[in-house]
Amino acid sequence: MSASAPATTLASALSEGTVSALERARAFGAREAATSPLFVQNLRRAGAEAFAKLGLPRPSDEEWRYTSVAALSRQLPAMADAGGAPAGRTASARSALASLGPIGVAGRSHHQLVFVNGRLDTELSRFDGLPAGVRFDALSRLFAAPPDLLERRLGLLRGHLTHPFVAMNAAFLLDGAFVHVPDGVVLAEPLLVVHVADGSAGPVASHPRVVLSLGENAQATVVEAYCGTGEAFVNPVTEIVLGAHAHLDHTTLQEESVEAYHVGTTEAHLGPGAQLFSHVLSVGGRLVRNELTVRLHGDGAGATLDGLFLARGEQHVDNHTLVDHARPHCGSQQYYKGILDGSARGAFDGKVIVRPAGAFTDAHQKNRNLLLSDTARIDAKPQLEIYNNDVKCTHGSATGRLDADALFYLRSRALSESQARSVLTLAFASEIVDRVPVAPLKAHLTDRVLGWLAGNASEAR
Repeated sequence: MSASAPATTLASALSEGTVSALERARAFGAREAATSPLFVQNLRRAGAEAFAKLGLPRPSDEEWRYTSVAALSRQLPAMADAGGAPAGRTASARSALASLGPIGVAGRSHHQLVFVNGRLDTELSRFDGLPAGVRFDALSRLFAAPPDLLERRLGLLRGHLTHPFVAMNAAFLLDGAFVHVPDGVVLAEPLLVVHVADGSAGPVASHPRVVLSLGENAQATVVEAYCGTGEAFVNPVTEIVLGAHAHLDHTTLQEESVEAYHVGTTEAHLGPGAQLFSHVLSVGGRLVRNELTVRLHGDGAGATLDGLFLARGEQHVDNHTLVDHARPHCGSQQYYKGILDGSARGAFDGKVIVRPAGAFTDAHQKNRNLLLSDTARIDAKPQLEIYNNDVKCTHGSATGRLDADALFYLRSRALSESQARSVLTLAFASEIVDRVPVAPLKAHLTDRVLGWLAGNASEAR
């Protein structure tokens, strides 16, 4: 009986969390129906129905074998949902925004959309000054008279039918960002979408949706930033559709409170010759899962996926990638790095699929992890699934500690042990940080890594 008790407790927790979320999702859908277009109501309904069938994932699910959501499930009943969470800016929300530093949110120096607990903050957002034809707006502002393209793009990739957290996102759909860059338009300045989770007045849950659509030969840089304070559950979904020869540089920066749960899902569909450059960077959160699926459905499409996460204490960070080579002459490069200290846990589960039609694929996947303590742990699972012989594919993963010879060399140059460890760790992280194209964001990330290392040194003392 004692052996089965933990399993029974886990199943009960997941079931209770599922039931609680489902009941509130249905009530939310009924409450918001009067102010929502029919296609949004239908998406919410489909999401709730799918979530009822899927439920919260169990550790026995292969895709979730490294991550348990039991702790999140136990907290869900106590969390105010997006429709009931406090609106507007509080002192803690403003403080969280200030933590983004030189990105410039507070000064409105960028074109930006800022959401607090899942709701648009119009005072901090900036919509004007973009080229003709570019749409950069909040979903809530568009629902009254939605453009045809929004109806065609929202939910297009249909993740809400198969993924439990995407289904939950659809069921609670309230607000988010819509970005469309028409054919041939090149945006010189980055677009910034910021989500603040303010749990200072009590636990909150939000389910933001971001829809990015680039036309033929269009180019854009988009940064999604997640910050916040207190206990929160943030469940964002980003859908990306790139037309022929479009070029998107997309960065996801996750630096929420260490009390936060973050489950982010991004899915991209690339047309012929389209190029996606992705940067996923995680430095906060109690439980974090970043999922990125890229489908190369046009001849000659390509994707470059970079990732970096820092975790310490009891943090858990799980990165999942899937690159689907469905057409010939496509290429992909993946490079993910993790740095763990204390009793932190990390995971990298990356897969490359080459379909029978994916001749002349060139795909490479690399994962490197640095353990700074004896109790930190990483699970790595790089995978190749190939159904065409005319390809070039490699994958590999390595986990280790700081090089003893390099530490000795730096200490012989009058650096203390903590300084030497910081220099080597920063160098390890900088290989990913230096590939971020937005200069203020790159500077902010460097400061975050240095601050993280300083915090580690302080705890060690």
